[in-house]
Amino acid sequence: DSRRHRNHSATMIRTPTGMMAEEDARALLDQCGFTPPPGTSTQDAFMMLLIEAQRQAQAERAAKRPGRGRTAELPATPAAATAILQEFGATAEPIQPCGYEIKGIDLAATDGVVPPNVAGALELLMAERGFVLFRGQGRKLNESGVQGTYLSAEQQCKLSECFSAGALHSTHGVHPEAPCRDIFRLSNDPDHGFNEVGPEWHNDGSFCREVFGHVVYHIIKAPEGAGDTRFAHLGIAYDQLSAKVQARLRRCASVNSNGGAVHPLAAPHPVSKRTSLYLHLGMTGTILEQLAPDARSEEEEKEASAASAPTCDVRFGDGTTPPDLPAPKPGADSGLSSVRAWREAEMDPFFCAFSDLLDSPGVCYSHKWREGDVVVIDNLAVAHKAAPGAHKLASGLRILHRTTVLSARPHDPPRALKLPHTMPTDGPCPFEGAAWCEGYVGFRWGDFAARAMPH
Repeated sequence: DSRRHRNHSATMIRTPTGMMAEEDARALLDQCGFTPPPGTSTQDAFMMLLIEAQRQAQAERAAKRPGRGRTAELPATPAAATAILQEFGATAEPIQPCGYEIKGIDLAATDGVVPPNVAGALELLMAERGFVLFRGQGRKLNESGVQGTYLSAEQQCKLSECFSAGALHSTHGVHPEAPCRDIFRLSNDPDHGFNEVGPEWHNDGSFCREVFGHVVYHIIKAPEGAGDTRFAHLGIAYDQLSAKVQARLRRCASVNSNGGAVHPLAAPHPVSKRTSLYLHLGMTGTILEQLAPDARSEEEEKEASAASAPTCDVRFGDGTTPPDLPAPKPGADSGLSSVRAWREAEMDPFFCAFSDLLDSPGVCYSHKWREGDVVVIDNLAVAHKAAPGAHKLASGLRILHRTTVLSARPHDPPRALKLPHTMPTDGPCPFEGAAWCEGYVGFRWGDFAARAMPH
């Protein structure tokens, strides 16, 4: 009996899913065209095949998509955009205070691709109101072992390539369960995706000079409890400020703590031309302020003052630049001579007020995810953040797929400000006594210790 048991054991090998007959394993090796080194046992050869298959899968996941290039065709007006959607059998219904819900488009039926004129119409609507929402998208799938109704990773990538420069700009880490390297997989369960991402108001890709143009968020598993994503319209937020504060912010720029990219604090949106705020509350190293006046004419200034809110949060100040803001150190770049940098004393109340402004009901929309939801944002028109509870598994499993699209242009400060495009935050601070933070987490404002995640 023991001899028969040894003979039977000798014809079996171990696999990650159980035992396999050796002859079946050999047949699989032959079928795959895998030739192990001479003298290698079937067991070792099988494990070598598994390792090689995993390596090839990782290489395929890491491969960069070629991109399609810019195809979207912008219409002239929002009315023209609405007409294009109607011809396509779709409608755009406004969401308050920002965004549109798009009805009548089945993205799975088109494999994620929308025609160039429809993509352009959606871009114009996003530039105006920040984002578009598609409900009930996808088909029944089981990617990475998660059953549900959603778009495949390939369909989401194809949809993303319809906007901006028509190519994905994937700078993120790749979770083991991500179906491809262009999917940033987020979850409140670390086994299913990256957790603790995005609790502060921010714009994706702020560490790049070319901030992502559009971003696509698709829920794969919607939680039953807390798990909203919030979106704040940056043009509406700007309009809440007094004219003097607006004028000051148009002379300012943030320096990203994780790479040094410099972005304007307030500037015209490239498509809508509406002046909008821009600040990453979790990844900012310092704020620069140009003392020289901006390029607005006196007539434009009067128009802005007349249209502006008469009052604003006192934490934003009265628009006056403190006369003792830190100046450049001796030997600093001569191009910074008329530039000043903010201290922690200026940054802390401003960041707190900025966060509260974006939280306000007239600016912020909180999206409760449903299975099949797709949200596409204009990354310069709205900021976003994960709502409290989104990172807690007690709310129910939450899995979100994000894809980011290459911008058609850099988000630089206006030329009239004569500010640098980048500043090396990993080097010494060029301003005497200014705030200067470097790393993935930037300036920590407010009661950051009470927040579970500063960024």
